[in-house]
Parts: sequence; C-alpha cells; structure tokens
Amino acid sequence: MQRDDGELMIARYIIKHGLELAYDIKADAFMLFTETGKSYDILKSILKKEKDDHLGLAKIFDKITHKDVKIIIATPNQVTYKKILNECKDNNNIYPVFIKHREDNRCMIISSGIVHALKLKLLKENNKIVAVVGEPKTPGRLDTIMVVSVKEHVKAFSLYKLFESLDEKQMRTLKEVIKLAMEIGREGREGDYVGTIFVIGDTLNVMNMSRPLILNPFAGHNASIFDENVKGTIKELSSIDGAFIITDDGKVVSAGRHLETKGDVDIPKGLGARHVAAACITKNTNAIAVTVSQSGGVVRVFKDGKIVFETDPRANIIFLDWR
Repeated sequence: MQRDDGELMIARYIIKHGLELAYDIKADAFMLFTETGKSYDILKSILKKEKDDHLGLAKIFDKITHKDVKIIIATPNQVTYKKILNECKDNNNIYPVFIKHREDNRCMIISSGIVHALKLKLLKENNKIVAVVGEPKTPGRLDTIMVVSVKEHVKAFSLYKLFESLDEKQMRTLKEVIKLAMEIGREGREGDYVGTIFVIGDTLNVMNMSRPLILNPFAGHNASIFDENVKGTIKELSSIDGAFIITDDGKVVSAGRHLETKGDVDIPKGLGARHVAAACITKNTNAIAVTVSQSGGVVRVFKDGKIVFETDPRANIIFLDWR
C-alpha cells in the first residue's frame, strides 16, 4: 500500500511539473499518456484543487485551463478512452486520443501519440509539446517528462498509417525488421555500409516472383526474426545479393532471392536496382519491403510500389529501441 501511495505521489509531482514546464516554455500542448485513467484522474485533481497562490501555481493553471496550452490525453485502452471522452464533453481544452497499438518503449509511445494527434489535427508541424509518460505496460507508474518538437515526428506519419492497416502480428514483424534494418544501416559490416532488402508478407506470391541466387541458408530451419541468433545470422549474410523473405508472423523463409521487376514504378531518381526491386515486388504483391542503402545506410519502407517512409539511422533516435 505504501508503494502505491508513493507512486501516486510521484505521478502527481511529475504531472504538476510537466504542466509548469509547458507553461514556462510556452508549449502548444501538454500530452499525458495513461492506461487505466489514473493519471488523468490525478491531472483533474491538480487542475481543480491546486490554483493556490502560495504554491505559485494560480497563474500557470489559469493560463492552461484557458486554452493557452492544449491538453491531450492519449491512451491505448478503449474503455479508458471512452470514459475520458464522455467526461470531456464539456471541456473544450482537453482532447482524448485513442492509440490503436501498445508500444514497447517511451519514445515510441510518445511518437505514436503525436502521430495520432496530427491525424486528428490536434497538433501542427511547428508545435512544441511537453509529454508525460511512464514505464511501458506498467499502469500508473509515470517517470518521464519530455519536451518534443512535433516536426521531428511528421515524417513517421505515413509509417503509422501503414501500421494501422496491419494486424498485430504483421505490425510486430514489420517493426522488428525495421529495427534490424536500422541496426544494419547504422553499423554496416566491418566498417563499410551494407545494402540489403527484406520482403515481408504475401510469401507464396513473393517466392513465385523471385528466384534463388544462392543455396537457401534458412531451408529446414524454424528461423524467427525475433530470435537474436537469427538476427545475428542475417547481419552476417546481409552483404550477399538478393532479398530476405519473411512471413507475416516473422519466420525467415529464405535469403539471397532475386526479385522480379515487372512493370513501371515511380521512385526518386538516383535510387538503384535494390529500390526498384522493392518497389516492384510491393506493387505486384501485398508484401511490404524494407531496404538498407549501400551508399549511406538509409532505411526505406515500401508498400504498393511507393516509398512509405525513409530515415537515416545514424541521425534518428526514435526508432532504435523497439524492444
């Protein structure tokens, strides 16, 4: 019981200081993440009861509750979302946001909340926010205040739209592949950049539209992209020509596959055969492709023959910790 009381007290102070910070830096929004709604209840009590001059908070909370700072409450819990939505009908400054998927680390939780808020037009690209978040999948344990520039997350908008179109196992596999691709793009192999391609999903059609360049090292093995040893093997094989073929649920079916390039695709000039192959295979099948550029380690995601997302893993910190 004492532990619960202590965590509630910590959560209360973190929310209060987050609100103060949002006011002090003239943030456009204060974003609070909650699973069960307890953090939202704490926020409500702070906004109602702590406008006391002796605490020096009267001016701050008056400004916040009069729309100088937009308050966004993000949750992956549909029951919590509906409860907050119902309670906020008469409050024009509190905006509940439902996040479809539960993320595994704080940066991804914040990024997901921002992208969903952008989709609802609650935030703009030039906005600055203060986000308060806790330990993933641990209700009620707030421990982090973060100042975030929204424009850093705008480029992830199309990727999140792709995530939302996938089921849980497909999304989990795609995230793991992107994470691995970013590790390869950042680390390379023996000091040099390595170019490679991963094709995820619609595996039967992808295999029919490709041919082996080498003996398949994964034949007869129940290899999973979620296995650290398998990922190590993929890194070792990443310098070979051809694509890695991966099922929706993360089984690594093959490596070193030459992809057919049927039809025309519209991709930026200067991208090589690997990117053309990724665009073509995703245009002619329901697969998703992830490439790593040999010329600089840039990671790109392809769907329906188009680039959905691209990032330089050396400069990006948000997507490197999907554990």
